[in-house]
Amino acid sequence: MMSSKNYVFVGLAFWVLAGYQLHAKDIVIATSSMTLTSIPYLVAIEKKFFEKEGLAAQYVVMRSDLAVKGLITGDVDYNQSVSSVLRAGVAGAPLITVAGIYNRTFFELIARRDIKSLTELKGKTVGISRYGASTEYALRFGLKANGIDPDKQIKMLAVGEDAARIAGLQNGTLAAIVSQVPANFFAHKVGGHTLLPLGEYMETLLAGAGVSQKKLEQNRDEVKRVVRALLRSLDFMHVQPVEIKNLIQKRLGVSETAIVDHIYGLVTKYATRNGIPSQKAIENTLLGTPFEGKLTDFDKLTDFSVAREIADGK
Repeated sequence: MMSSKNYVFVGLAFWVLAGYQLHAKDIVIATSSMTLTSIPYLVAIEKKFFEKEGLAAQYVVMRSDLAVKGLITGDVDYNQSVSSVLRAGVAGAPLITVAGIYNRTFFELIARRDIKSLTELKGKTVGISRYGASTEYALRFGLKANGIDPDKQIKMLAVGEDAARIAGLQNGTLAAIVSQVPANFFAHKVGGHTLLPLGEYMETLLAGAGVSQKKLEQNRDEVKRVVRALLRSLDFMHVQPVEIKNLIQKRLGVSETAIVDHIYGLVTKYATRNGIPSQKAIENTLLGTPFEGKLTDFDKLTDFSVAREIADGK
């Protein structure tokens, strides 16, 4: 028979548990923009995966530099843009990447309709955003993998944003451009077609979860709950295509079925599933920075032990 003391203990336990559920801890998650890489976070919010971990997530769009500063000051708890976290970390900021969601770029090489192959692209001008940007590196990786020398066999031209590149494709000043979803579909509408999906050739760390070293050291349990919610999202994305496509339509403002299907295919194909990116993806994140090609101790910039624990059921 349970004593009155035990009844008090059990009652207190239920009260504490109820309080924990009713007063979920607020966390601030930053993203630089609402794009394809946002989908796992949006799923975790919509399907209440964060809430199931006792967390109330505020998903905020802000500039990458401000998000990085926010991590350092504590005003931001997590940053989705782990590329900016990694670059800040290698420059000396006390930040660390604890999960990598996407291992590949979403860029595509889009050519005019009259150009049917990479061979026909030789000697012609290809538009990128700017020199040293990910558009340039994605193009270089894709061309080299297919036997084309990007320095000798094409002309690379920095023309700015997607709109300028698409206009160049349309007016014929550019034979091809580098663009990504959903801008690539606008390029298709003005007479372009995808000549090469560059994600097949360039590994890079696009999104995940970045935190301050202080956060990981002092609140590892919270970090683990965030990563677990994200990994649950990735699983959900693979097994519930209809729901995810509806979310893409609603949250990303995409209405055309072909575009939605294409986005769904990319975000499931290039996801890491276990939150642990490849070493090559991590290294390529520093391309175009002063640290490109320099000896870097990535073990000080990343810590995937939490993701490994979750994978092991711990």
